[in-house]
Amino acid sequence: MSELRIPPDQRPGLDDRYRMPRVVRAAQLVAVLLALMGILCTASSGWLLGAKPALLTAVPFVPAWLLGLVALTFNSEGQAVRIGAILIAVLNMVWTVPAITDGRPPGPLAPIASLVIIVLLFRREARDWFEPSYW
Repeated sequence: MSELRIPPDQRPGLDDRYRMPRVVRAAQLVAVLLALMGILCTASSGWLLGAKPALLTAVPFVPAWLLGLVALTFNSEGQAVRIGAILIAVLNMVWTVPAITDGRPPGPLAPIASLVIIVLLFRREARDWFEPSYW
């Protein structure tokens, strides 16, 4: 895997130690969007089809909702947040396989999004963000 060195945005008055890296922000955005998609799918299924189909639609999105909640804590320090997000993304990949074979939401989108989150959180910038060297 190549090391892409993207120069940080230089703005006056901002310290780069306190700015979330782009890879962490991208992982956070993917996780939150997947959770919002789950809320939208469940709400629309409940509105159009009733309570039982909404419950069947909601079950595959439970790990995505947990991942979205963990992604909202990416501003905190500590490797436990990063490792927890990676483990929940793996759970999301495994949990949604029956939804793919049954043809229900989220289909193949959840494993792909989880794989993107895992790859982004294994980057060096993400490791440095969650466990800074100045400790």
